Amino acid sequence: MLDTRCFAVLFAAVLATAPSVARAQESAAPPAASAAPPPASAPTSPPMASASEWDARFAEAHQKLVDGVFDDAALALEGLVATAPDDVRRALASQDAKLARAWAKRGLVLMRRADLADDSVSARATGRRTTDEIALLYTNAVFYGLGTGGWIAELTQPSTAAGNVLPALGLAAGSAGLVALLDSGRGLRYGVPQSITTGLYLGLEEGLLWTLYNQASARYSDQWSGKTVATVVWGSATIGAVGGALLGEYYGTTPGRASYVGSTSFWGSSLVGLFSLAAWDPNAATSDDHELLAMALGLNAGAIVGVLTANEVSPSVARMRFVDLGGIAGGIASAGLFVALQNGVHDNDLHAFGAVTGLGVGAGLALAWYLTRHMPVDRPEAKTSWVGDLTPGFSALRGGGGTFTLSAPF
Repeated sequence: MLDTRCFAVLFAAVLATAPSVARAQESAAPPAASAAPPPASAPTSPPMASASEWDARFAEAHQKLVDGVFDDAALALEGLVATAPDDVRRALASQDAKLARAWAKRGLVLMRRADLADDSVSARATGRRTTDEIALLYTNAVFYGLGTGGWIAELTQPSTAAGNVLPALGLAAGSAGLVALLDSGRGLRYGVPQSITTGLYLGLEEGLLWTLYNQASARYSDQWSGKTVATVVWGSATIGAVGGALLGEYYGTTPGRASYVGSTSFWGSSLVGLFSLAAWDPNAATSDDHELLAMALGLNAGAIVGVLTANEVSPSVARMRFVDLGGIAGGIASAGLFVALQNGVHDNDLHAFGAVTGLGVGAGLALAWYLTRHMPVDRPEAKTSWVGDLTPGFSALRGGGGTFTLSAPF
């Protein structure tokens, strides 16, 4: 009886502890592996374009290659490689894309055979001065050197012919050598030599007109001496040349724009002088100085108008030469006809002579400008000036102070 009861107690204990044992086994058992994630979808390739659509896009991209827009052509053709409907078209786009990319990296440009003889075409593409403008600068540099020698001779008053001639010759050679030095290495930028030449002539005209005005308006005791006149004329021309070089290098210009400013200033002064001759009494005591003052003001007004409008008009230097020729021809023709019809020019005819010659110059300029309206403009791509390449630097020195430096690539 005892055994049966013990057995019953043991059996009840086993039943009571079975759930906890089961829970312990469940907790001790390793977790079941989670379900595997769904397989990632395979990358999809770009949809193939239809043959007609792809051919149209390829023709457009190929035209960019033909036009010389190599960067855009390479991007467009590389995009067509992945969407080509067949292997033949894919190979064709790939080859054109490689060609466009290679030409773009090498910086190549397309040029017509007829343009090979035009120096300005390559100059605009490279940003380097043309042969024509550097030759003109060399010529005027020699004249400037000779003029500098004359200025020195006026100041020093040498007693021998050699003292007058040899310094002028040496300075002429030195001026040409300075141009060669400035044009060495990377060389002068496109338009800078013409800008120097224009500045030189503007300064020379300023010095001459203001000197003549002073001599005409001042009393004999107040007139400038020969040394002062030479210094004013030489100094004004020098300032003009240096100013033209700095403005052309820093702001950028073209030979046509620089020539345009020179023409507007010269013809502005000339027209004002001619029409002032027609307006004022030539027998008046102050007639000469009034006309010279008007011409000097007209020179500056013409230069200001030229500077403000040169960028918008942007003519080629060839067009400006035709326009200048038109002004010269109009003035000569009108003055010549007036002299022939009046059998000379007398004091009473000066009013009419000035008016007729001024109208002839204006008509010649206007006609030449109209006839050359279809000539190409000169708008090169903007180039970075060496001034923009300057990099400032500062380093402190032991014990106080420091050094300031400017560096630029050459």
